[in-house]
Amino acid sequence: MSLTPILLLVMVDPASFISGWNEGRSGLLFAAFFIVIEWYDARRGLRPRRDRNVAIFWVLGALLVAFYYFGVFFLNLNSVVAEAGIRLGLPEMPKMFSWVTMWEHVVFVSYILILFISAYGLESVLKMITPVAYLSGMALMFLLDAAFPYDSLGPMQAIVLVIVPIVASMLGLSGIKTVWQPESSRLYIFLTKEGVESFKGAVDFFWPCVGVHSMIIFFMIIAVMIAKIDALRMRKIWYSIIGALGTFSVNLFRIYFICYLIATEGVGKAKAFHESAGEILFMSWAVLYLLVVVKAEDIIYSRSAIALASTEARPADKPIQFPQ
Repeated sequence: MSLTPILLLVMVDPASFISGWNEGRSGLLFAAFFIVIEWYDARRGLRPRRDRNVAIFWVLGALLVAFYYFGVFFLNLNSVVAEAGIRLGLPEMPKMFSWVTMWEHVVFVSYILILFISAYGLESVLKMITPVAYLSGMALMFLLDAAFPYDSLGPMQAIVLVIVPIVASMLGLSGIKTVWQPESSRLYIFLTKEGVESFKGAVDFFWPCVGVHSMIIFFMIIAVMIAKIDALRMRKIWYSIIGALGTFSVNLFRIYFICYLIATEGVGKAKAFHESAGEILFMSWAVLYLLVVVKAEDIIYSRSAIALASTEARPADKPIQFPQ
């Protein structure tokens, strides 16, 4: 039931599932992945209720999703939602994509919550928190992007002033010249070949473009998953800190590689990478890092168990007996 709407969307509109921020429905694919992971982890501890109330709620959830996508595909609902956003005073953007997509994520997270809570109870949300947190976080980021586009959200935009100079330094080590203009949030890229310097392109950096939303959401997912691991609190803190640094580093590499492709292969290939692999890098990092953490905890547990077993197996010291 959780995955069926996504599978139907993939069949009906596969072109919409590109992975670039603010461009497609890739977030629903990531949510589906987290649903599968959480279900695999919690399947033995979940006991579903099977009664009339559950059936009613599931039908209502299915109708919610069905009516929403019927409106999207047949009644031009997205245009109505976009117009409503403009009337509410949101800055007018092309197709109002962030505002429109926010509501898609709200509908889908509502659907997931209806299914989980009706079948397993309110406490089940904690066992399926990752997809709920991801969809809710994405909805919030889309809302922020709709309300504060480009560089209008000061605290978020301030991160650009940290990330872009680091990326420019990395490009410099690769032999690519850049000129960073923080007042316009624009990075100019030049490549010298056979002694001739040529201008290859310019990139406007605003907070959604530098992956602020992805860093926040994927770090949040890593922190939530680590919190569920049976480990000492201090180790959890260190795992979370390393996860934050790793997420930041992955984002730096993503932006660096996009700029590198602009300099060496052209804007077309850089855009293709951005649309097809950008968010996948964060997903791959999160999954691999969590696997490493789980493996590390398994090793620590095994060593502790062996040490405990050897201690219990050691014969007790016998008192020394002196001859009388």
